[in-house]
Amino acid sequence: MVLHSKFTVIRSKDLAELQEFVSDFSSPLRLRINRKGDEIDADMALAMIGNQPFLHGTFGTARVDWQSAGEGSDTMMLFVPTDGWGEITHLGRTWDLTPNQGMMRDLSIETTAYQEQFHSYVLPISKTRIREHARNLGGELMGLYPIEFDPVANLTTSGGQMIRHYMQFLASSLNHGLMDKPNKLVTSQACDLLLTHILTQLKSNVQDILTGQEVSRVVPRHVKRAQDYIHANPSETLDMVSLSETAECSYRTLQRGFIDAFGLTPRQYIRKVRLQLVRNDLMSTDVTDPVATIARRWGFGHMGRFAHEYIQEFGERPTKTAREA
Repeated sequence: MVLHSKFTVIRSKDLAELQEFVSDFSSPLRLRINRKGDEIDADMALAMIGNQPFLHGTFGTARVDWQSAGEGSDTMMLFVPTDGWGEITHLGRTWDLTPNQGMMRDLSIETTAYQEQFHSYVLPISKTRIREHARNLGGELMGLYPIEFDPVANLTTSGGQMIRHYMQFLASSLNHGLMDKPNKLVTSQACDLLLTHILTQLKSNVQDILTGQEVSRVVPRHVKRAQDYIHANPSETLDMVSLSETAECSYRTLQRGFIDAFGLTPRQYIRKVRLQLVRNDLMSTDVTDPVATIARRWGFGHMGRFAHEYIQEFGERPTKTAREA
């Protein structure tokens, strides 16, 4: 099931036009046709499920080579092929693209590929949004570090098939007009279920945690003591001397333990916890305090530095978060 022609946003045989369109939508890339006599015949359809883009597209029957240098981006793209084949090199790995094997592409990373007679669902995913959804599913700790997916998406597993079938269901629903009338509850639930499938069915650094399987990483006791203290007292002055005393170890041992467990120093961990608490309040309809008041409540004294750190963490200004809540 592919998207209906009413969702078509570009139909073109012009390589330059197509290159500009795809670069604007994802990341800058260069397209090339190497085989004599081949011709681009692109058809791209785009539908919106709430604020979530949902695409299906093809470059036609031609063999198309493409390359992207990557750029700083908050976006990943999940490709679920429906026809054709190709080959991609991404994150130091090379694999085939077929209806049995897709990819999760990080737009900030260099990628090269070729594809032929290739058709695919494409789902752009905000890294910030997927991390927040993981936090909603698995608790506050899920929001403290980036979600890292295996770039190779195996679509032959039961989980991979579930994702494919759900995308087909979404396409069918869109084609039959079931989402024509805006209904925030319906679109929000549709998007949430899609993100839940992706987090629980595709291989990532949080899949085992979210699906309740055992994980090999065990947080040392001294790190757990400090971690519990931080979560119990996030708005308090948390100096490293008192935190080390609570953990019953030296600061150097505590810092090494946090880096090993979370990839963060204790100070970075505290900042992430506090930023997430600010964001929770900004997104809550029950909290109407100004941004500066909320930030100070959770331990941020310098508003300029806070705003910079918030933008770095979530990709938007705190005022925008509050405005859109």
